[in-house]
Amino acid sequence: MRPPVLLVHVYSSVIDQERHQGEERRHAHHRALADARAERPSALARLAAAATRRARREDHSLTDYPCRLPDGSIGRTAVVQRDGEWMLVCRVV
Repeated sequence: MRPPVLLVHVYSSVIDQERHQGEERRHAHHRALADARAERPSALARLAAAATRRARREDHSLTDYPCRLPDGSIGRTAVVQRDGEWMLVCRVV
């Protein structure tokens, strides 16, 4: 025996509603993921960061001794090699 047409329509509308609710959840989840993504820094920012890392890596020879810079501010003494000789120079902190 076939169910009345009205019951079949009600059942199909319930299935459609559940499918749409699942789609809404998936879309909401996708939007949340898209909003949470961190943007990649620009090429210029990455280049500046690389230059800063390299400069800091070269300053591994900084000592704890203070020194006076030509403009009168206080810097730190660093041991560097120039032209095959080791020298003490005053660096900006």
